[in-house]
Amino acid sequence: MKGVPGVVLLIVAMAAYVGAGAAQAGMSHGTDEAKVKLSAVPNVKTTAEGEADFTLSKDGKTLHYILHVKDLENTTMGHIHEAGPGGAPGAVIVWLYPTNGTAPSLKEGKTTGILAEGDIVAGKLGGPMKGGTVKDLFGKLTSGKAGVAVHTKANPGGELWGLHKGEEPKKKMM
Repeated sequence: MKGVPGVVLLIVAMAAYVGAGAAQAGMSHGTDEAKVKLSAVPNVKTTAEGEADFTLSKDGKTLHYILHVKDLENTTMGHIHEAGPGGAPGAVIVWLYPTNGTAPSLKEGKTTGILAEGDIVAGKLGGPMKGGTVKDLFGKLTSGKAGVAVHTKANPGGELWGLHKGEEPKKKMM
């Protein structure tokens, strides 16, 4: 019976190793996350930058987002857009700022920090994704077929834009 504790320890260690491998292989029960870095739209001069963080719920029905900006002046709106030809912003899929999805809302002055935070559900999807699923939207974001744009008073067509850079979505362990 002297070897029993050693065998038990070996079994526990093997179970932990297999469990860690399953999580790395994407078999975790966590949620998927993706980041979209935002930089100046071509031909727009700005020192502003940003990032949009997305977390897909386990059931795939809610996409939580946090839209961060740095040194952005006189913000009017932010959206997820379909990626058009050459990766340029196309049709609007869903509003991010203002969070209620109404007409542009001027946020005067310089903003650094969280511009908007909220949850996207299927009923908020519009344009080419009207009637679609949030899980499909997350797939478009992570495949570079949709991106994030932030518009300002000085650049109503868009000041910041970004597409996901093709990294696999990260699993968030619960």
